[in-house]
Amino acid sequence: MGIRLVTTIFGLIAVVIILYFAPVWVAALAICILSAIAAYELLGATGELKGHALTYVSCIFAFIVPFITAYRPFDGSVLLSLFAFALCAFAFGVADHRHVTFEKVAMSFMAAFVIPYLLASLLRIYLSGELGKYYILMPCIAAWVSDMLAYLTGRAFGKHKLAPYVSPKKTVEGSIGGLLGAAVGLCIFGFVMDKNFGASFNLLTLFAAGILGGGAGQLGDLSMSLIKRNVGIKDFGKLFPGHGGVLDRFDSILFTAPLFELYLMAVNLI
Repeated sequence: MGIRLVTTIFGLIAVVIILYFAPVWVAALAICILSAIAAYELLGATGELKGHALTYVSCIFAFIVPFITAYRPFDGSVLLSLFAFALCAFAFGVADHRHVTFEKVAMSFMAAFVIPYLLASLLRIYLSGELGKYYILMPCIAAWVSDMLAYLTGRAFGKHKLAPYVSPKKTVEGSIGGLLGAAVGLCIFGFVMDKNFGASFNLLTLFAAGILGGGAGQLGDLSMSLIKRNVGIKDFGKLFPGHGGVLDRFDSILFTAPLFELYLMAVNLI
């Protein structure tokens, strides 16, 4: 618990420095690096393509994807990247068909494009305008407040298992507590933003977005747990002592970040 707490404190300090004091490119670089590490964890740490060249090719594309989806350096960059990766992945499959099966090609696509694109929602929100550096907190609040409240509520009142095969300790009661915690946390965020920055949020829709965001975060958590259960590992990595790897720490963000990017688009704030 001590190592976990120390990691959390240093992590929060690093996030504050990156978001509010460092140049914008530092945040972009951080997301690119996290995406590349996540790709390595999914393919290497799980053992599915450990040591294979396709793992490293996937990491390179995972590093590039957040940049091109946020900055769009030229038209067609996303299509070019998809085309180039598809050629590489299937070339490996044809040349090494016994090891690189279609299932592993599909997993490499998830590592190289799907996870980085979802994580890059954070960067796209951050770059969306003057208030982007505050809006980026929304998926974090929904995911991590939900996670914390789900844990506390589950410890206090949990009786009914939520998904016993995937995550035996999670309970229905804890899940409900997490959803309500995310909703209340976002309403507080909306109130503060309205009073201090003039960002007009409808608290009713924000409450509903908090419920959906909390649910998306819990599904992200369970999704990564399902992968770990299927391949027989406890954590994806050891980058964050006491927390695991990128996919262990940012699992709930994978679904909450794009959800809030869509929400902010829908209410015309980005």
